[in-house]
Amino acid sequence: MPIKVIVMVKRKPGLSPEEFREGYENSHSRIAVRLFGHLWLAYRRNYLQQGRYFTDGNVPTTRGPDEIGYDAISEFVLRDAAALEEMGRIAGENYAMIKEDEALWFDQARCLTVTAETIEEDLAATAA
Repeated sequence: MPIKVIVMVKRKPGLSPEEFREGYENSHSRIAVRLFGHLWLAYRRNYLQQGRYFTDGNVPTTRGPDEIGYDAISEFVLRDAAALEEMGRIAGENYAMIKEDEALWFDQARCLTVTAETIEEDLAATAA
């Protein structure tokens, strides 16, 4: 059964959103694909633009990544639990290099990784 992993990341203090995105796209994500891509069914990075709290009502409040708390939310889907275990093994073997690159781009103490169960809506069936 596929396993989805969601990674919420905050850029390192002192980096502009543009510098962060450039580093994530051209360094960290390239390392991830090289090390783990063969284990993944999908990989995407979502750069947060603006948000609004549910309690804001009709107030046209725009909140950017600094107020939201994260700059990007990445998702990758692994084939199964064995792929997740293999990813952990590879990450352990490359721990120093991964952490060194993370330190260039991320506020590591404010980043979070979670696994998630995904339920997909069959929109074609509900539209009929």
